[in-house]
Amino acid sequence: MTPPECDGNGAQPLQPDELELVVQLTAALARQPGAAGEASIASIRRQQASLLRFGELLSMYPSPLHEQVLDGRRRGLDTLVDTLVTTDVATFPFRAPTQALVGRAMNMAHINFLRMLWLLSGGLADAATGATLREQAAVRLRAAVHTRLVEEVLVDLVTDPTIDRQLRAQAVRNVAQLWGNRLTWRVHTFFPILTATWEARQRVRVVGGTLQGTSEMFQLLTEGGEAEFVELLLDQDYGEAEVQAFREFLFGTSSEELERLARRMADEGLSSIEIDSQLGHGQRDAGSILYEFFRSRYVQCSARRVAKLPGPRHTAEGYVMLAWLAQQCAGGGGG
Repeated sequence: MTPPECDGNGAQPLQPDELELVVQLTAALARQPGAAGEASIASIRRQQASLLRFGELLSMYPSPLHEQVLDGRRRGLDTLVDTLVTTDVATFPFRAPTQALVGRAMNMAHINFLRMLWLLSGGLADAATGATLREQAAVRLRAAVHTRLVEEVLVDLVTDPTIDRQLRAQAVRNVAQLWGNRLTWRVHTFFPILTATWEARQRVRVVGGTLQGTSEMFQLLTEGGEAEFVELLLDQDYGEAEVQAFREFLFGTSSEELERLARRMADEGLSSIEIDSQLGHGQRDAGSILYEFFRSRYVQCSARRVAKLPGPRHTAEGYVMLAWLAQQCAGGGGG
């Protein structure tokens, strides 16, 4: 069975480097002893074909970037902005364009496909080849997860009525670009600050210490994190919420838990404390590690916002995105 290639309509969800990874992995699996390799190749082909069908389905729905006319009424990006800035978390899925919902499902299928490639690479008899292909799969898997995370960050800002309408409207325009260009849209070209910082954060070893985050922030920057991430987060208008969100990002621990540890240090007269909050790899795939790291903070922030509890109402990534959107609105070069 020949691998599905990009068709004339450009419906192929896999990028050229991902298609090349498939070619290399299937060639390695074909050299595996026994029938296991053939079964794995068949699974790859089935899922690859399913992804292509997702791409074809996606192209059947109108893009939110293009104007549509229905019964004499026009709708386009401007009407989409007006609609979505009035939504909240509960109503957003009902008002989002169908192409956005199909694309979101396709993104998850893409992530799971790359997770399968990562898993199969680890079982190759040729350990050296397996290690090389597994690292390639991990890099591409994290890139696919980056797309999902940026989409969640933007939607989170759109559905927060406490944020200035102009910023939420700008968030809609940006997420609409993602929806309308799903097959080619990548975070490293849209907002490379986040890509570099997420990659660097996975290499940070949480120490704890005085709970100020000095060691963790130094590691973040030396491991390749973007200084602009910190600058956008802690700009001239930052407050306690942004500081707390950054500490959650550095420590991988909630503000509530950090406060509990700080009280314990004070009660016991401790000058430092250890935190067991590593993004360990082991047998877990890189996509799951990154997504869970973000999602746990995202859920806690959303809960505080809904219940009007103290603490950060958005993740560090959310506050960075807000500052970046403000730059866009002010014509400061964001985008």
